[in-house]
Amino acid sequence: MLAGRRRADNGSVRWLRRRVKAAAAPEPKQGFGAWLVLQFAGEEPLAGMPFARLERVCSNAASLVCGAAFARPEPFERPEVLRPAMREEAAVVSRRTADGFRAALADRENTVLAWPWEHIGTSVAWQATRTGSVEAAQLGERVEQVAAAYGIYFREQLAAVLDLWRQVAAGVYRGEQQPDLPQMGAQMLAAFEAQQGREQPGA
Repeated sequence: MLAGRRRADNGSVRWLRRRVKAAAAPEPKQGFGAWLVLQFAGEEPLAGMPFARLERVCSNAASLVCGAAFARPEPFERPEVLRPAMREEAAVVSRRTADGFRAALADRENTVLAWPWEHIGTSVAWQATRTGSVEAAQLGERVEQVAAAYGIYFREQLAAVLDLWRQVAAGVYRGEQQPDLPQMGAQMLAAFEAQQGREQPGA
């Protein structure tokens, strides 16, 4: 499926080939999204990143939040995620995803397939650079809220997206164990929760 598109999509799944090492948990006020942003940023300061790099960091973090929210929606069902404004932003992501998929199916050779987490990453990175608020806490909060809201409110579309993503990944990882985004997201969420628990006073 999507013959001729695999090369353009490799960048969206190749990063999964590398194991993400658990970094030290950030300050308690920073959540799962910020923790993921810091891991994907590595030692590179967020404020000095070129836009394309910052966009990729946010997109990769959003992909794992989407996976985690699909596998375990309960931890994300919080007022700040379920508020109407987040549902509206998630709806924008859903529309862009649907439009992009339709365009890709109509012209498989010349259209780049964009995943919903890439739309989220682009939006979050652009807003951050426009306002000058390129900090892990703010970036992570935005990534987590929008990606989780999308995963909760548009679960059916996300299920179809994940099915297509697995097909693309199968073409990349021929003969190898294929990545499972919901499983990876749930594992990273569990690692974050365990690390936060160890750092709580009296733990």
